[in-house]
Amino acid sequence: MRHRKRYKKLRRYTEHRLSMLKNLFKNIIASPRLEIVTTLARAKSLSKFASKILTYCRKAAKIKSLINTAPEDKKEKLKTELVNLSRKIYTYLGNRKLVKSAIDIGSLLNSKNKEKGGYFSIYRVGFRRGDCAPQALIRINA
Repeated sequence: MRHRKRYKKLRRYTEHRLSMLKNLFKNIIASPRLEIVTTLARAKSLSKFASKILTYCRKAAKIKSLINTAPEDKKEKLKTELVNLSRKIYTYLGNRKLVKSAIDIGSLLNSKNKEKGGYFSIYRVGFRRGDCAPQALIRINA
């Protein structure tokens, strides 16, 4: 029975699963076309895992754009919020260059997407040659 199971474990311990999902998300951000090819189960798990991080990126990009037009008394509060959000993103990515590029992706998402969520598209590509696992291309809709 599937009662109260919120995510797939992917046959891994918690630490291994989280590090794998973080590495997959880092690879998507680092790639120039914002896409990678992985197995279908990993792609589905990654889309659920990384949507929270991309929401942080969207909020940080919005605050970053508001800082330039805000009055002087509110700039300090916005800067502290931006630092807080970028530190939250840093806990997942662990690299400052990737945090900056993730916030840039957040600004792209703000300009194109007005809805919450739905950041990823998953396309089935075929089957892997060695073990016939279903492959999928996962892409950020930016």
